Amino acid sequence: METTEVEKFNIKNFLSKKGLLALAATVTGVAVGMLAFSSSVADSDKIILGVSSEGQPIGGMTKATAEKFFTDTAAQKMHNLTFRYGNEEFEIAPEEINLTPLIDKATQEALNYGRGGSLLDNFNNQIKCFLNGRDVKLSAQYDSALLDEKLSAIAAQVNKDPVNAVVELSSDGSIKKIPGVIGKKLDVEQIAENLREPLSTLNLPKKIIDLEPENIMPFVTTEDIAEIDSVIGTYSTYYYPGDRGDNIWLAANAISHKLVKSSWTFSFNDTVGERTWDAGYKVAGVIINGRPAEDYGGGVCQVSSTLYNAVLLAGLTPTERTSHFYQSTYVAPGRDATVADGYLDFKFRNDLPHNVYLIAEAYGSTLSVYILGTKADLGGAEIAIEREGSDMTPSIYRVWYSGNDVIKSEFLHTDVYEVPKPRQD
Repeated sequence: METTEVEKFNIKNFLSKKGLLALAATVTGVAVGMLAFSSSVADSDKIILGVSSEGQPIGGMTKATAEKFFTDTAAQKMHNLTFRYGNEEFEIAPEEINLTPLIDKATQEALNYGRGGSLLDNFNNQIKCFLNGRDVKLSAQYDSALLDEKLSAIAAQVNKDPVNAVVELSSDGSIKKIPGVIGKKLDVEQIAENLREPLSTLNLPKKIIDLEPENIMPFVTTEDIAEIDSVIGTYSTYYYPGDRGDNIWLAANAISHKLVKSSWTFSFNDTVGERTWDAGYKVAGVIINGRPAEDYGGGVCQVSSTLYNAVLLAGLTPTERTSHFYQSTYVAPGRDATVADGYLDFKFRNDLPHNVYLIAEAYGSTLSVYILGTKADLGGAEIAIEREGSDMTPSIYRVWYSGNDVIKSEFLHTDVYEVPKPRQD
């Protein structure tokens, strides 16, 4: 009997290499499935084959054995966090932030894989696990508030407030400059965020963590005062000690050691602040609605007026100035500058090429304001304040001299003073 072509073709395919491979794969798949399934059925209280953690196979482990494995693994991964700044090191121990490895979670995840679904789902998952493997991650939890507390304690030792550069004026008129100090500030929130994943996955940094605090520049830097070389304007007035004198001292201290950069505008009220009892000011003589009275901060106008005269002599630009109702006793007519909380301000702008620096002193009965700057900014000129008109209607000019020659003359203002009104009690 002859074999048909169809029969010859099937036999040939069956005996071909591709056919044999397909048969082998089928047999292998069935064998794997049988092995995985039999393992699942026979060892229902153990982790199925193919499961691993930290690169170690844990298939076949019981719950107790898996717990010990994860506990030992956690012990190897847990260590202090070490930070370094300069020559100092700081440590945070795991127990200080309640860092806790989730042993039960990892164990249960390993035991549950390939189980708990339908028979077909379990069978498929177990085959995939046997062939491809399944990695169980050991995670952890910690107290973020405790971490913030520990990091804040470290920051308190690293952080440093910036210190303004200072210009001092000696009794002989010489100038001394004290460099500023750059501050340091750790970003605690960012450090905590950077640690969130390593702590949660229990992959703690093995190396020392170098702290890199942010530089905080002082308001007045060393560079800001670098070109200051002389007193370019100064003026003094006199007062009697007492409550009024105490107010003058407070306001003088508030404007002292202030930097006014080139093109900046200085506000007396913004710098001094409100003259209140809480701020330390006392009740003394003031002018309210053109009449003598008493209120907190009496005497502060003498500070603004003294500053005004120093500003004029330093070649700076007044931008807001108001005269009193009637003449002041401490400056010449037309040379006063009154101020009042939230109502009247004295302002000036620094139009010079370089920064200027204010120093105000109130000692004994003398109030002095010095404006320090760069001598070359005045071009060698001498500045004088001159007046035309009567004491009741003075017109004020600022005159720039080169020797006896007038370089320029600036009209500033004409004031009109009233006759003092009697005080109303």
